[in-house]
Amino acid sequence: MTTLRAVPREIPLTDAAETDEVLMIRLMDGDLAAFNALYERHAARLRLFIARFVGDRDAADDLLQEVFLKVYRQPKSFDPRGRFLTWVYAVTRNASIDWLRRKRIALVPIGPADEDDDFGTSVDPPVPSFERPEIKVLAGELAERVAAVTDTLSPKLREVFVLCALQGLSYEEAAEVIGCPVKTVSSRLSRARDRFFETFRDYLGDTSLEAALRG
Repeated sequence: MTTLRAVPREIPLTDAAETDEVLMIRLMDGDLAAFNALYERHAARLRLFIARFVGDRDAADDLLQEVFLKVYRQPKSFDPRGRFLTWVYAVTRNASIDWLRRKRIALVPIGPADEDDDFGTSVDPPVPSFERPEIKVLAGELAERVAAVTDTLSPKLREVFVLCALQGLSYEEAAEVIGCPVKTVSSRLSRARDRFFETFRDYLGDTSLEAALRG
């Protein structure tokens, strides 16, 4: 597979102030610097989404390359009237689902099976870096628990949980990525959160997950 990497710049560009949509229009005209800027902005968060969704860090690297190859080779498949972020997440989601279907990974359910059950995942979570050793140990344990519980959610619940709860997309953005009504996103996220916090209740006590994750 062709490996994509951002090209080092000798002269600073002003693309930091440009929107993703403007950069895509520049890419449509063959501007490689615009592609570099898009890669630098979004590669890390998309790789994290893929890793959480398919549960394979090596596959996440390959799928990320696949996604950005499409961005590079087919920029005109993007409609500039829309938002780049939701479009590239949809491309990433589709690539991830195709990979899961090829692998036919079986779901490890949490509780009774439901209509959302499809594929399953497992992923070694990144351990946050803190200076104090005891905080590092606590954060590492928490990250492992977050990943473990996320992995047991069904794919349809997991994707909205990762998109909205972990990566901060709005309900509207997630709905556009997934291709479903906003009400569906809200319903799935509510169920995902219920299952997630039910598992975390004994560990967190009265401390909110957000506060615990922030240390």
